[in-house]
Amino acid sequence: MENRCLICGKKLHDPFAIYCAECEYELKRARLEDEETVDEYIERMRGERTREANLQGIKTLDFWLTL
Repeated sequence: MENRCLICGKKLHDPFAIYCAECEYELKRARLEDEETVDEYIERMRGERTREANLQGIKTLDFWLTL
């Protein structure tokens, strides 16, 4: 099982890490008043992450409605 960053989903090489280096830096750095907040950063990164679903072998809704 591969380990991925909790915020952006990048693959992590350290099995004990929970964030990639970029996200960890963003969480720890000081922010100016006119910059996005940590919450806004997390929402933006999660919104950019694409999730690919493996739908092979899953029956469609039409299949179940025709039973």
